[in-house]
Amino acid sequence: MRTYDILICGFGGQGVITLGNLFKLAAIKQGISVSGAERRGGAQREGGVVSHVRYRVWEKEEAYDERRMTRSGLIPSGKANMMIAFEPLEGLRHCNFLNSRSVVVLNTEASPPTLVRMKQYAYPPWDEILGALRGFTPFIYPFNLNELSRDYFGDFLHISVISLGLALGLGDIPVSPEKFLEVIQERFPDFEENRRGFDFGFRLGLSARRQG
Repeated sequence: MRTYDILICGFGGQGVITLGNLFKLAAIKQGISVSGAERRGGAQREGGVVSHVRYRVWEKEEAYDERRMTRSGLIPSGKANMMIAFEPLEGLRHCNFLNSRSVVVLNTEASPPTLVRMKQYAYPPWDEILGALRGFTPFIYPFNLNELSRDYFGDFLHISVISLGLALGLGDIPVSPEKFLEVIQERFPDFEENRRGFDFGFRLGLSARRQG
């Protein structure tokens, strides 16, 4: 059985839950087993939001065995195949889920929490955040997702679909791009715009992966 676990983290309003739902709905369309869980209550206080997505894919020659299926929607520590972090510090906060083979899609644009803006705490320098994450895995791919969405579309509404394309280009996610496009068409009003964002992210991810 092939497994693939994705952790998505950020703040409320950044699209964490939306992106997690896209991953889950596309898996259902492809007919593979998916489970997950969310932590969303902190969003009301500018707190962190997390979405866990867990894929389980049976190989053709395997006999189905329910005892091997996941019983929890939560990814265990050190078991994430991929992390998508919409905020650098939130990525660092969830580094316990990473291992030496994890792929990290990391937004470089900081959104300092309230206590940092009140100058009670200092936001860590970017180099320290990146260095700490690279202590867990070398497969860190930093992108300014806010800037990509703004420059390509003139708004911040396409961060989720760009991130989705990046994830497919960089990882070994067991769901076809076509299934994700079907979900995007069903869930978003302007399909062509969102398809462009997805394709843009996918090409960018493939290019970054080839460059290592």
